[in-house]
Amino acid sequence: MHRLCCIKFASREGSSENTTYRTPYCTGRETRSEWCGFDEKTMKRENAVPIDRGWAWMILLANFLVVFLVIGFMSSFGIFFAEFMSEFNAPASSITIALSLQTVVFSLSSLLVLNIGSRVASIRTYIIVSGFFACSAYLISAVITDVSYLVLSHGLIFGIAYGFSYGPALVILGRYFDKKRGIASSLGNTGVSFGSLVFPPIIRALLNHYGLRGTLVVVGGIHLHLCVAGALMRPIEFYEVRQRNSEGHSIEMTSIGFWSTTQDTESSRKNSLTSKINTCSMKENCTETEQTDVTGDNKSDVSKSKESFHCTGNERVGRNLCNKLIDFKILRNPLFRMWIPVCFLAIIGCVQIVIFIPPHAKDLHISDNNITLLVMIVGASNLISKILSAFLIYCNVMPKHQLIAVSLIITGVSSMFISFYTDFLTLSILSVIFGVFGSVYFGLFPAVLVDFVGLEHISGAMAINMLMQGLGLSISNPILGFLRDTTGTFHASFYLMGTTLIGSGSILFLEPLFRKKESLSIGTETLT
Repeated sequence: MHRLCCIKFASREGSSENTTYRTPYCTGRETRSEWCGFDEKTMKRENAVPIDRGWAWMILLANFLVVFLVIGFMSSFGIFFAEFMSEFNAPASSITIALSLQTVVFSLSSLLVLNIGSRVASIRTYIIVSGFFACSAYLISAVITDVSYLVLSHGLIFGIAYGFSYGPALVILGRYFDKKRGIASSLGNTGVSFGSLVFPPIIRALLNHYGLRGTLVVVGGIHLHLCVAGALMRPIEFYEVRQRNSEGHSIEMTSIGFWSTTQDTESSRKNSLTSKINTCSMKENCTETEQTDVTGDNKSDVSKSKESFHCTGNERVGRNLCNKLIDFKILRNPLFRMWIPVCFLAIIGCVQIVIFIPPHAKDLHISDNNITLLVMIVGASNLISKILSAFLIYCNVMPKHQLIAVSLIITGVSSMFISFYTDFLTLSILSVIFGVFGSVYFGLFPAVLVDFVGLEHISGAMAINMLMQGLGLSISNPILGFLRDTTGTFHASFYLMGTTLIGSGSILFLEPLFRKKESLSIGTETLT
């Protein structure tokens, strides 16, 4: 990220050979050929990647399709929520348990995919596989005879599909966009709006013609379009490899089915040396690494690797695995530490309100067609919100994190008045407020994360973000269902969701304090 920032900074001041490139980690005296090893060849490789142009827009389209199918259908799950309660005569808590497991599995699978999984297969592969998992989840739900089996279908299997698709799609979108990242995030997230607008009438029509089980089969087939979205997710390394190939480097292709990688011959040799050292590091009570014949620069690489992998048994292996799962270095960032409680609390209301509006409306004896219309109102308002937020970001009216904070607080306050929403008209007002303000968080949080931690740490930050969101949902889901079963209404559930939204939005207004703390820490590291 800092390298790209330097390029943009230099382009404003001139393009001469002695142009100075400055970042928080440079002294300000480096020239183009000296800055941290940055040279003309590296600059050509950076320009070869279509950032903010070309195939980046196809990545945006694929991201839109993923969000449209996964989050769009989840926004309409409230209709299925009411149908499952009627079909199996089940309490709300039994269904929310399945949703809780879904978020736990989503968090763990996102953590694995965005860290360890990225070394095994590409983002394209995971999204294609997620299409088959999502289809299987709905097909199993179509044949179950008891609501408890939703734990397997929607809890476990769809949770894996959710984790394999949503997080990776956001990560690759952030890598293909730089200057237009905020706008791209907002436009990609309009898939939620279109999904909430398109799917409710389709689901209602399918329910009227085919019943619950037939509808679930059709929806499962629709989710296979995730495979199409995954096929469009061209890895960004494709352009780097093509650039190196055009420069006359020798390229080695290794293909194992879906898991295909491309790497330089020189890189392969270094990786093989490191692999031997890693193998030795996993042995019990290892104190000496294998002797390897090396020459030139490889010798220094291996010696460094020896120092870093010198181990005393399985303790080192476990620590290395833990570090691969979670990038603990990100936790040193004060801004990201501030963000953790925000994402934990915000997700509770941002996801659950639209799910609980349909069953709450059914408790108020509102007709099925009007319940479907309420969900469509959320989707239409959501679409308007995305356009407005993209315009506000383009005009730089306010920082993105402040826009999220204001939206969360407004949504939370409106939820606290749930006892006044007693008919279709008043519930329509709630749907409009939630549609306009409740989805701003999803549209902007990827761009805010990049602003807080930098593009080079986005995968690790996104993994921890998904983990905290999953924890928030998994803890809140059974509590929200229990409150409904205990009190007989959804009022207490909405009070809880409103409280979490107001709390998360308030935390974001502390950003100047944490920003100052981050600046002080960077200054201290520079001096030392």
